[in-house]
Amino acid sequence: MNAEVFISYASEDRERILDLVERLRGAGVSVWIDQMGIEGATMWSQEIVEAIDSCKVLILAISQRSTESENVVKELALASERRKKILPVCLETSGIPKSMEYQLAGIQRVEYVEGGEEQGLLAMIRSLGKLGVTVSQEASEEAAKAPGFVSHGNSHYSGSGATKRAGALWVKIAAGAAGAVGAAVLAVGMFFLGGSSSRETTSEKLALGQPDMNEVEQTQSLAKPATLDTNRVVVLPFKTIGTSGETADLGYGLVSTLTSKLQPLQNLTVIAKESARKFKDSEQSPKEIGQTLGAGTIVTGEIQTSSNRVQVNIQLIDANTEDLGWGSTFTKPKDDFLDLQNEIATKLASELKGELDATEAQQLAQKATDIPEAETEYQKGRREWNKRSKEGFANAIKHFEHAIELDPNFANPFAGLADTYGLLPSYNLEPALEVMPKAKLNAEKAIELNPNLAEAFASLAWYQFIFEFDRNGAEENFDKAIKLNPNYATAYHWFGLMMNTSLDLNRSKVLLRKALELEPTSLIIPSNLAQAYRLAGQFELAMETCEIAFETNPNFPPAVHYYTMCHDDYQDSIKRLKGAIQAYPSIPMSRRALFRAFISNGEVDLAKDQLIYSLDHFHEKMTLGFAEMYAGLGRYDEAFRWLKKGVESRESSATFVLVAFKFPDDFKEDPRFVELMKSMNNPLYVDK
Repeated sequence: MNAEVFISYASEDRERILDLVERLRGAGVSVWIDQMGIEGATMWSQEIVEAIDSCKVLILAISQRSTESENVVKELALASERRKKILPVCLETSGIPKSMEYQLAGIQRVEYVEGGEEQGLLAMIRSLGKLGVTVSQEASEEAAKAPGFVSHGNSHYSGSGATKRAGALWVKIAAGAAGAVGAAVLAVGMFFLGGSSSRETTSEKLALGQPDMNEVEQTQSLAKPATLDTNRVVVLPFKTIGTSGETADLGYGLVSTLTSKLQPLQNLTVIAKESARKFKDSEQSPKEIGQTLGAGTIVTGEIQTSSNRVQVNIQLIDANTEDLGWGSTFTKPKDDFLDLQNEIATKLASELKGELDATEAQQLAQKATDIPEAETEYQKGRREWNKRSKEGFANAIKHFEHAIELDPNFANPFAGLADTYGLLPSYNLEPALEVMPKAKLNAEKAIELNPNLAEAFASLAWYQFIFEFDRNGAEENFDKAIKLNPNYATAYHWFGLMMNTSLDLNRSKVLLRKALELEPTSLIIPSNLAQAYRLAGQFELAMETCEIAFETNPNFPPAVHYYTMCHDDYQDSIKRLKGAIQAYPSIPMSRRALFRAFISNGEVDLAKDQLIYSLDHFHEKMTLGFAEMYAGLGRYDEAFRWLKKGVESRESSATFVLVAFKFPDDFKEDPRFVELMKSMNNPLYVDK
């Protein structure tokens, strides 16, 4: 009964499955199957339940017959509930059928088709070994020597070490998420930067009314498959040749414009330029870059300038094969550079999609401004804004304001100002009461000038959520932003954060996973996704998600913060927190996390040292943090004083009190706490 592998199959495939079982057992694999191949719910026995419960891996034998089998559906559901690893094995060349494609997207699968059984068996043995199943040494060595036959998998990529580790983590995350799927769902066959309304929003469509099922699909879509989807596109920074500063500005502007023009197009997934920019002057191969970003098509090229002309050479590369695809050269006078960008975008979009409808063609032909200098200033502002620093934000405001001076009807820099003012309080750089009204005015002006600008609706939604506590209005505008630009990572990210605060965790995880899919090199997005997993009680999954950020920066404060909130290894938590403090001494969140770690370990004096240090150095920057610290010491009156101050001053972290801070249960039950939560329109308290 205690076999390591359970095979789920349809009775019509019994002959082929028995042959497979014999081959697997010959390789030393212990296998359990229902020898009778009984169909019908009435005969679904306890013996099968126990076999699934004790196995390590469920092999899902996929054929047209198995997709119609009620027992196969139930066995898959049970394995998911037990958090069993699942290995899809395709018995037919058609691969994953539509009815299962949605829920198995991104999971490695093996082709075991007629005539290719030997190759399929070797791939299966190799996969089972990596999934922890015992395989004979002889079979394992033979499989290791053979070329790979696993298709669309996520654990066989052989790129850089960092990418391999990140890919392995996503395999674990996918498996953990799959464990949350219930039988009712499967039976259908399918660092900060209200509840739902009755209308069907974009995020609800993402979940298709089945958030747990979508959690599987969305999480697994982040795994790096062996065969990359060529409809997933990244525009890499172009090489620049010419006058240094001028050409660099033109190159940055071109890549930003191409990315932003491609993003609203249907049936394309376009990686955010923030992730693409990290591969500027990279020596990695197209295949390695594609695997890291999960993009099957890479757009690259170079831009050259002379005294009065600009030339752009552009090339498409298939990241799977590194074969060169379409390429072309475009040349125009510098004064016509904006027209050149539109011309390149239209031609590129046509090559990627094959055909453009009239609306898409019109959209690509539109220019945000007719003044090249205004476009340049806007792009400079975005470049500074993305630095997320005090100096970067200050410079961004100057560039955005200059762009508006050059063209008062240019909507984009108004959205840029809204984004900048909207984030200043989150980075403890300016009081919310002073700058958030400016964020609203600029967002509304951008929408007035361009009602189709996704960034402006996301900015307004962020303001409504973080400052006005208007969750319904924010949800409506986040939804609008995503409809206008289904590839805008920031909209998914901020929307996911809002869902976190109302503990609508299924929707939150769907949105945050989508954001990470679009911006796979982000540090803050996996940190916030880990926060959602922690709130859902998926602590191991939360810590493994933090590891995605740690691959790039092991001291990134939000990732360290949420990791240690799930961690029960006191010494490791202390080490990580001290590392984050040493790397980022001006960020207060690590201090309060260290305070919390000391309190949890009964080291009250050490905890008080962190409180004293924070009061001396962050007195105006962490009112909510002081509330958490004083509450941890049992000084509730002082804690409520700080908490009230933070709420009344609209401190950005106030909306995250329930999800990013740890307060004692009796503190949260105090009428004063309840009233403060009601004042922020927190959906968990408004009806109490």
